[in-house]
Amino acid sequence: MKFIVSLLILAILGLYISHSEQAFAQQSACQPQTVCVHPGDMLKYSITLNSANSTQTFNFGDMIDASHIRVIEQDQIGNSIQNYTMILNLNTGYESGEQDSTITHPFLQVLASPMDYNKSDTSIAQATTDFNGFNRTSLVEFHPSGSTTSKTEYDTETGILLDEQATSLVTIGKRMQIVDISNTLVDTNIINSDSSGNQALTNTISIPSWVKNNAKYWNDDSIDDTAFAQGIQYMIKQGMITIPPVQSGQASPGVTIPKWVKQDAGFWADGQISDRDFVKGVQWLITNGIIQVN
Repeated sequence: MKFIVSLLILAILGLYISHSEQAFAQQSACQPQTVCVHPGDMLKYSITLNSANSTQTFNFGDMIDASHIRVIEQDQIGNSIQNYTMILNLNTGYESGEQDSTITHPFLQVLASPMDYNKSDTSIAQATTDFNGFNRTSLVEFHPSGSTTSKTEYDTETGILLDEQATSLVTIGKRMQIVDISNTLVDTNIINSDSSGNQALTNTISIPSWVKNNAKYWNDDSIDDTAFAQGIQYMIKQGMITIPPVQSGQASPGVTIPKWVKQDAGFWADGQISDRDFVKGVQWLITNGIIQVN
């Protein structure tokens, strides 16, 4: 009798393991245009709201079935830690609470991959990003809207959010204040190599070292926004600076240059970020019509 019971238990476990392995195998293949994550994957972000800092970590747990994975979000502000468990639909890219599946939201930390985009959209530019020593091909979207200017950057191959910066002018009480928000990927086990085929984009970047003086003067407020933009515009037109091509937007002299562009110029002048990262700010100036190169 015990022998028969043991066989039944083994048979049930065998069916369970087989089903789990099948679900995991289907997800390991990562069908095109689906969110490609696996059990054990992790994303960690550093979030800054003006001077307040926090972290947000996403740990991907077990596969519920071939299309759904459990995700634990951990938010840490100082010594306070809060956990939230969600279910992510890998086909739609929407997440819902583990206890309530009726309310869904887009999971914007990872988009469907490989990423595709409208190449005629001047608000989107292709770039090469240095993430923890790996050269990654990325898509950068620059979006000025009303009193808010934002830059969002995703890894092209994996669909992972690499960086998000936003500057907004808001009214608090009766005072206008500038609010700066950043959300930057600082750690993940998903990205562990260079992107394939990004060398051509890297080779299209050429910036003389003396241009860093202008960037430093601008960051130090020794020259104003207009003088810096005009200087970069002149050097691009004269062939002194070569960058990956983007389409120019209509002239927009009234658009305020966001804080992150100026900060990047200062970091670049001090050697803290690469030419490629500095070029993203230049591309933003071009696509928003602050620099005209046509």
